[in-house]
Amino acid sequence: MAKISYESLYDLHFSGEPVLSPTGNEFLYVHTVMDKKANGYRSVIHRYNLETREDSLLTYGGASAGKAVQDKNPVYSSGGNTISFVSNRSGKPQVYQFSKAGGEARQLTEFPEGVKSYALSPDGEHMVIAARSETSMPVEAEKIPAADVRVITHLRYHGNGEGFYEGKPVHLWLLTVSTGEIRQLTSGAYSETEPTFAPDGQSIAFVSWRSDFEQEVTPSIYQLNIASGEMNRVYEGKGMTSAPAYSPDGRWIAFFGHRDGERSGTNNCLWVVSISGDELHCLSASLDRPQGTQVGTDARYETGKAVPIWSADSRAIYFTATSEGNAKVYRASIEGDVRCETLGENHVVTSFHVLDGTSLVAAEESPVCPAEIFLYVNGTKEQVTHHNAEFLSQYEVSTPEPFNITARDGLSIPGWILRPVEFTKGQKYPLVLEIHGGPHSSYGNAFNHEFQLLAAHGYVVLYMNPRGSHGYGAEFVKGCVGDWGGGDYNDLMDAIDEAIKLPYVDPDRLGVTGGSYGGYMTNWIVGHTDRFKAAVTQRSISNLYSMFGTSDIGFWFNKVELGGADLWDAEEFIMNRSPIRYAKNVSTPTKVIHSEEDYRCPMEQAEQWFTALKRLNVATEFVRFAGENHDLSRNGKPLNRISRLKHILEWFEKYVR
Repeated sequence: MAKISYESLYDLHFSGEPVLSPTGNEFLYVHTVMDKKANGYRSVIHRYNLETREDSLLTYGGASAGKAVQDKNPVYSSGGNTISFVSNRSGKPQVYQFSKAGGEARQLTEFPEGVKSYALSPDGEHMVIAARSETSMPVEAEKIPAADVRVITHLRYHGNGEGFYEGKPVHLWLLTVSTGEIRQLTSGAYSETEPTFAPDGQSIAFVSWRSDFEQEVTPSIYQLNIASGEMNRVYEGKGMTSAPAYSPDGRWIAFFGHRDGERSGTNNCLWVVSISGDELHCLSASLDRPQGTQVGTDARYETGKAVPIWSADSRAIYFTATSEGNAKVYRASIEGDVRCETLGENHVVTSFHVLDGTSLVAAEESPVCPAEIFLYVNGTKEQVTHHNAEFLSQYEVSTPEPFNITARDGLSIPGWILRPVEFTKGQKYPLVLEIHGGPHSSYGNAFNHEFQLLAAHGYVVLYMNPRGSHGYGAEFVKGCVGDWGGGDYNDLMDAIDEAIKLPYVDPDRLGVTGGSYGGYMTNWIVGHTDRFKAAVTQRSISNLYSMFGTSDIGFWFNKVELGGADLWDAEEFIMNRSPIRYAKNVSTPTKVIHSEEDYRCPMEQAEQWFTALKRLNVATEFVRFAGENHDLSRNGKPLNRISRLKHILEWFEKYVR
């Protein structure tokens, strides 16, 4: 069998967004591959017949035109006769629809900035669209048509992966499917997202920051009567709020969120609020785990938006939650009893759909395979797609082993270790420590191409979930808040101390890398120890003080993550937690990798770090990816992703090997 290489990235297949038909005899799903010639991703919609077991293509992702098009977000009409979806085949993402009887897909929208999300009414006659539009909010500042200039008047004016959107909030629009007539439902200097129809089709619920869009990060849920335009707030947000979903009987709205204010280090839970707003219940409190898939990987493409799915009798809700490196489907009764619905260990559900509690389809990843579609019926589990079978037969992969340690303060810290693919007992190997971002993300039982690449080239790969990671309870996930570079750093160093005791790890050949918060921690590590022979810092943070004003989320995120420390009253504390303050201690050869359109951890963070290292005569290189953003490692252009992997491996080969 061959070893995993840079180019083997092209051989991976990603499946997701399964949706059962109203009759339950078939389901749709999205299948994505990388297109080498087009240097992009081709996503197509499949239909899988559960009676005949036939898997057929419904869209072609631009293959016939030599383009890489993404067709995604499929939705059946209530009768199952039409299928709607989002595609960028005409440029920006727009909504399309076609009949199951056949024929070409019809484009329904033409928003200049594309569609953010959409929902189909129960009778299939209308859609509610969330989209940015310049006409939806006049820009107060003067425009100069002849000049290439941006005039900024709002605090929220750009976003990672979106670019600059000054004067273009997200608003809701009602589309009549048969005629194409469209009218604007909301307006104002704030955004509304995630619309959903009530069962009677007369109202919609949505999430909005109407109270204070400039400063507020705790959105609320509103309900709008389509005919009258009357709007009322159903739920006043006290923390992050998302994914409203009406119960079939119309009495409740389920949603995900928390009530811990601006905190990001907390569990998003499953809630229900009555339509009147008088009753509010948390249904997943007993689980003490975060809603959604919080396990990160570089071998996953867009999986759709996680939403609560109601049972037909309005007595239960299905949702995903992350627990100890896994992400599974759970069922919460309206009384708050929670049980797991998916079978087996060591898997990560990225998306799913359930019909009347009898059939469930899920896209599941494992440590040795990207997501495939699995079917659950009457307590049985069956894998129904095998897109990665050829990859698994062609390449040898390493199976992770649990690597759990006890930190110096007694806290249990979970992790995993990958041995080299061609492992020989009695031989010692170099080790690379990989650090996840977030900081409230996690590693787990998901296939990771980068880790497998390192293992294929003779490296031991260690990846941990230090305090602050998701999936281990509310207390654990807030463990690094206000203490970046403290207990989390100690957890990672304690893990290295334990790893070098393994007979096959060479303690004198250690490397470290990570992205985002993992890049912060990489910078922090080389400023506090010289035990690593080389480091690769990616999309990193070097100066928490300057990041306040340059990141798209820095104005609130940094304060929250630093335990409430703000620029004007805690300057010394903020700088003491910034790696740039300790740059003078660095001797480790450090490569700096960053994307030029990263607005989450802005390019200036990398520029500061690289400049400091060069001034201090530390061996370093600065790799800048034009046209890429914070998500380069996950969904950047394939050629750039391969180049990134080459830069990482070549640096370790030069200084660690």
